[in-house]
Amino acid sequence: MKFPAGWLSLLMALSLSLAPFAAARAADVSFSQGGREVVVHLPARLPPPGSRALVIVLHGGLGNAQRIANQQSESALNMDAVADQRGFIVAYLNGTSVARMLSDRMRGWNAGGGCCGQPAKNDVDDVGYIKTTVADLAAKYGVDRDKVFGIGHSNGAMMAQRVACETTVFAAVVAVSGPLTLDTSHCPAAAGRRVLAIHGAEDQNVPIDGGRGTRGVSGVAFKSEAYANQIFTQSGGSYTLQVIPGADHAIDRINSVLLKTEGANIAEKAAQFFGIPAK
Repeated sequence: MKFPAGWLSLLMALSLSLAPFAAARAADVSFSQGGREVVVHLPARLPPPGSRALVIVLHGGLGNAQRIANQQSESALNMDAVADQRGFIVAYLNGTSVARMLSDRMRGWNAGGGCCGQPAKNDVDDVGYIKTTVADLAAKYGVDRDKVFGIGHSNGAMMAQRVACETTVFAAVVAVSGPLTLDTSHCPAAAGRRVLAIHGAEDQNVPIDGGRGTRGVSGVAFKSEAYANQIFTQSGGSYTLQVIPGADHAIDRINSVLLKTEGANIAEKAAQFFGIPAK
């Protein structure tokens, strides 16, 4: 087949002109940190190194990071689309196996107060793990340490609040369906930290008023949202509780109600609360 003169040159020029767009696509990177896989979402366009924001995502009990990153479960915790719009990095972290008789893919966090499962029984140092992982991510990707935020669901929400209580790793936290579970009268690192707690009014797994829910599987008598509010605020932090009428424990149900009532999903609401500006 014979092509018109100059066709090859035109094709090469077109290919070169499209190359930047191909290279500008977002990327997902996975690596092992302390024997646990971390999934990182890197938007195509980010601020200069040293000024970048990082959002740490913590799965709920029986979940894992890969399922959130792939939107197979707890999909409302997937921050990728909002990260691409606003230009921040997302890292999905894994807890450890929640029960000896269950698959290793079913993981949990040692959120304190006996919650939850094997991580609590074995006193896994998840606070130290998250601190180390954030430090490594910040150094590797040029993150501003004052722009590191946490979001979690259920056991992951409780873990995010524990980190905010005991460390200065997170500037702010969005906790969905999970209050602080630590047995404490004071959060030593809470001063200046902000928490947005989102909780379904019909939650029977982790009741807003605390105790053992009728649909709970952990056997833990949970603290109430009022308790978490009191501990954070008297420690110098701020705690805002938003109760979602008609929603239960499931984050995707809460997300659906928010979309109908506010026109924004949990990921968008979290980015706004963190103060990450739209580009």
